[in-house]
Amino acid sequence: MAYANDVGGMHGFGELPEGGGPTFESVWEAQTFVLNQAFVAAGAYTLDEFRATMERIPPAEYYAMPYYERWLTALEHLVGES
Repeated sequence: MAYANDVGGMHGFGELPEGGGPTFESVWEAQTFVLNQAFVAAGAYTLDEFRATMERIPPAEYYAMPYYERWLTALEHLVGES
C-alpha cells in the first residue's frame, strides 16, 4: 500500500531549497523535534513507529501540513496512545 510520502521517482515537486538556512523556522518546531527525541530515548515508542505513524496521515492532510506539523501530529497520536 502506498502512502502520501511514497513519491520515489515522481517528478513535479519543484527544486529542493539550498542549505544554509535555519533548521527550525519557529520555536515550536524545535520543541517538537526535542520532544520526539526524548520520547524515543525514554522508550515510549521507536523511530520506526514514529515514521509509520507520520506516513499514515491521510494524503490531503499530509500535503497541506508543514514538515514539523506532520511530526507534531504523529507525536500527539503516539503519546495519546500510551
